Amino acid sequence: MLTTERLVLVSPEVIKASVLLEYHQQNMTHFAQAGGTLPESLRICRQRLKAETTLWKNDRSYRFYGLLDGDLILDVSLSNLVRGVFQGAHLGYKVASQHTGQGLMTEAVDAVVTHAFTRLRLHRVMANYQPWNLASGRILDKLGFEREGFAKDYLFINGQWRDHILTSKTNTAFRFKQ
Repeated sequence: MLTTERLVLVSPEVIKASVLLEYHQQNMTHFAQAGGTLPESLRICRQRLKAETTLWKNDRSYRFYGLLDGDLILDVSLSNLVRGVFQGAHLGYKVASQHTGQGLMTEAVDAVVTHAFTRLRLHRVMANYQPWNLASGRILDKLGFEREGFAKDYLFINGQWRDHILTSKTNTAFRFKQ
């Protein structure tokens, strides 16, 4: 569990499948812009939470669910985690439509990246976003992510290949232990 000024960020095993399903159903159109597969049933939500818990326990991926006054309003993930000489992961995030523009995602991402660099001992966190998503770019800018490039036709979202801006942040305090 992580805490910020306004949020509590919890692991998948804390979230009920019915709450996750409602979160996705209420934000289906909003979340569809960024891509990814949204769970469509209670059974799929249970499977997803179980899989996320297993990935967490195996140090492969970490999804944090953000609660505001007990309500699920966002999630932040560290996925594609690679150890060895890389020590990095991809960052992903989404927030419920009624909570955009309030700085909550900046709080959550900051807490998760800090956790990645301290507790998980990662050297690099990468975050990519579509050029139209200026709000996402502002979050990453505020938190010190550096633009590294532009990837044409990077991900297949909503039936077509989408360009992305590539960013990353490195842990300057990281010391490799062999």
